[in-house]
Amino acid sequence: MLKFLQNRDEAIDLVHSLSECPELSDFKLGLAGSFVQGLNKKASPIDIVLKLKEDKNSDMIGSFYINGFIRKYLSDFYSNKVHIIWLDLLETDEESLLEYMPKVGVEMNPESAYTNIASTVKWVNDEEDDSESDRIANVVTTWDEDEDSNAEEDDE
Repeated sequence: MLKFLQNRDEAIDLVHSLSECPELSDFKLGLAGSFVQGLNKKASPIDIVLKLKEDKNSDMIGSFYINGFIRKYLSDFYSNKVHIIWLDLLETDEESLLEYMPKVGVEMNPESAYTNIASTVKWVNDEEDDSESDRIANVVTTWDEDEDSNAEEDDE
């Protein structure tokens, strides 16, 4: 029986197991979106981020075979929709826009899809990320009950 991913740890474990598939050995895999931010709901989509490793065949970027493999792999276990985000393609679009926008007198959006995803993605099997403090902690907003009750007392 298919199930919905419940939380961030399940989603990270899933992407980690996916990253161990030989079909995806040319890519860094990561997780983005609501699961990274801790804002997921029961049926939130799984946002899988792919980035081609250096010195690998760039013809693989955007591959229908890779898309199909990931979708099949996930659909065997989970009911969540899947978004496959090709970071290399977003980066190429971003570079084109950065070059084009000033020519037509339009300011660039600092909150572009590429910028948002690249700054919040949780990469799996990345030694640099493992040695750093968890970047996701900076993205997730937590509610501190003690701070909130102190603020209420100050208001009175």
